[in-house]
Amino acid sequence: MRFWASSETDRLAAPASELCRRALEPVLNTLLEQSGLANFDCKLRYVPIIMPPDTAERYPARSRVRKRERICDCAPQLDFDLFVSGNFAGQLTEYVAGIRTSVPDLAKLGATKEQMAEFEQILSLAIERILANRLDQTRH
Repeated sequence: MRFWASSETDRLAAPASELCRRALEPVLNTLLEQSGLANFDCKLRYVPIIMPPDTAERYPARSRVRKRERICDCAPQLDFDLFVSGNFAGQLTEYVAGIRTSVPDLAKLGATKEQMAEFEQILSLAIERILANRLDQTRH
């Protein structure tokens, strides 16, 4: 399994979304490579939609599975206000909550219940590692 991310965001939410993506993508891919999901043939493409309430209706959630290509496209709407005025821990948690919406879709690509549960655990572990590393950073 491989993870790839981008985003569809308003300019105000973009910096926080990008910070979450840059923190999560390498950690998640490393954890996936070291897991039982390393040989699960699937690419998870994550493109969260983070738009202000007045424009969100023009950007609906649009997740889908492409069985032949072995791709799970995950594009949920996330909380705009959190990405504009929240803290990093809350933003990262919301960002990963969006990824969690793809877990049932993995079954459509042949994932077992055990593999889906392992992916959920990996997502939780990724959050823990990222937040632990941020807390360890020296602040001046």
